[in-house]
Amino acid sequence: MTNIGDLLGEQADALAREVIGIGDVHILPLTPKEGITPKNGQSARNKYLIVLGFDNDGNMIGGVVINSNINHNLPSSITDFMMPVTVSQCPFLAYDSFINCSHLVVVRKDRFNSRTFVGRIDDDELMSMIVGTITESPHINKQQLKEFGIIEEGF
Repeated sequence: MTNIGDLLGEQADALAREVIGIGDVHILPLTPKEGITPKNGQSARNKYLIVLGFDNDGNMIGGVVINSNINHNLPSSITDFMMPVTVSQCPFLAYDSFINCSHLVVVRKDRFNSRTFVGRIDDDELMSMIVGTITESPHINKQQLKEFGIIEEGF
């Protein structure tokens, strides 16, 4: 079935980039540059990214990824910041998963397009929990959180 994104091509992609909002979820191929370890010799892994903020120029997006499982080989300073999320909270998921709030993933806005959007987290309480958890992570640069508007200057 043809969708409007297919018909409009790059115009649809540009429009999709202009309407990206906090709480939007996109699936993107992420690499070690973004802190993701590919598997089986691949150069990237497709990951759900929850948008949390934008840089001052609007070119970079900061967010967190959703993982299927917790890698228990990681230190507790990382696994303690894996927040469980259910399919009922995020209907775009195939199964209950974990939001990795241990570090902020930064991605260029031009990597998003009309085909990467998969859903939105409209639950204000869940979004508040995600932001609260990420701000407590010892692996997060607080200045970066400020630059992306995730926390206020006085935090």
